[in-house]
Amino acid sequence: MAESYDVVVIGVGSAGSRAASRAHDAGAKVLAVEGGEELGGLCILRGCMPTKTLLETAHRVHDIRDAARFGIQVPEPVVDFPAQMERMRRLVARFQRAKVGSLEGGGYELRRARARFLGPHTLDVGGEEVEAKAVVISTGSVVRPFPYDAPADVLLDSDDMFQLSAAPESVLVEGAGAVGLEFAQWLARMGTRVVVTSRSPWFHGWDPELGEELAAAFAEEMSVRPNSPIQSVVTCEAGARVTLKLPDGSEEVHEVRHILNATGRIPAVEGLDIEAAGLTLDDITSVGLDQRTTAQPHIFVAGDTTAQRAILHEANLEGIVAGKNAAAVARGEEPVERYDQDTPPMEVIFSDPVVATVGRTPQELREQGVAFKAARKDFPRQGRGIVVGAKHGFVRLVAEPEGGKVLGCQIFGPRADDLIHIPTTVMRLGGTVRQMATIPWYHPTLSEAFIEVIRELS
Repeated sequence: MAESYDVVVIGVGSAGSRAASRAHDAGAKVLAVEGGEELGGLCILRGCMPTKTLLETAHRVHDIRDAARFGIQVPEPVVDFPAQMERMRRLVARFQRAKVGSLEGGGYELRRARARFLGPHTLDVGGEEVEAKAVVISTGSVVRPFPYDAPADVLLDSDDMFQLSAAPESVLVEGAGAVGLEFAQWLARMGTRVVVTSRSPWFHGWDPELGEELAAAFAEEMSVRPNSPIQSVVTCEAGARVTLKLPDGSEEVHEVRHILNATGRIPAVEGLDIEAAGLTLDDITSVGLDQRTTAQPHIFVAGDTTAQRAILHEANLEGIVAGKNAAAVARGEEPVERYDQDTPPMEVIFSDPVVATVGRTPQELREQGVAFKAARKDFPRQGRGIVVGAKHGFVRLVAEPEGGKVLGCQIFGPRADDLIHIPTTVMRLGGTVRQMATIPWYHPTLSEAFIEVIRELS
């Protein structure tokens, strides 16, 4: 006879662990199932934490090479590549231990097994049949298949980057999202000859001005080819010969040892047999995401599986909503928990300079027909920005023309990953630029850049 649970959570990364915890706290009998080789989730094992650890080394190496600008004479730094990778693995293991401890002490049953649907309420979990009153799918994502034919020994993805034993001689990075840009800069600062290409101009869908500024900064360290789709990939002695079509219609050929597939990620639902539960992939990615529900009212989805914004704090919030609602359905109640639509969307690319955005950009507002006003201050012409040697970057604040309610902010520059929390907090509280003008801004700080844009908008 099949064992019965109130809630089964499939996948216990960031979103799944939150869902299991909240469902358990709500009194549900919960089974959390993880089919991956390791516990911890993408962010800890192969995403946020190892990437930022490697970038920390890269940015410090760059600062040493740039020391002469600040009156410091130092020899060319030598990177101990294996030691760098060992530090990354050591820190990942530390973060993983903390995560596993929270999972094992969560109060719910945790089972290491593969799960697949046998029916809307029935699952096969490691060969055993399980009944569930409600289900949360939080299986995460996998790398999108590379859209071009490429030799297997040439093609790399983000997971492969953490297994490198030395910096490759040359890499072409296809894709200018966070993954592609962060790895491109890390490789370039490790001594790799890097080419970054993308099918479209950088950030063309939401902020081309920011994309152009970032491309100009990256061009100082590598070859940048936005809006230059790959035409062909063929094997050559170096590894691969990649032909690009440039914006002017001409072709350009690059011979590289490796190609990094940074074209994005897709929901990890292969082998889950969602069709047996009466679902399609579209149901998983686009239906009822405010409550994290699918076309099946007892099946919820959270985290990267939604193919929406793969941001950890949003995955946590989604998991909370899904877990609470799954527990309610298991009790025979209607789901009432909703994802807070007032939470402003925030995103950071940990490049150097850092890219950080919250809310809407001028291009998005124009496309939506929303009236706005915007003001910008460039860091190379801002007091503290000059002191720290900023060569690129700006703060741009976007607000309603009447009343001055803050609609968005884009920051490209030093410490943007921290500075972005200032406008995010203002937006979350429904604040205005006039209210921001009443805040004391300490001198001389990078945050002081807000003063001039606030004055212009007030």
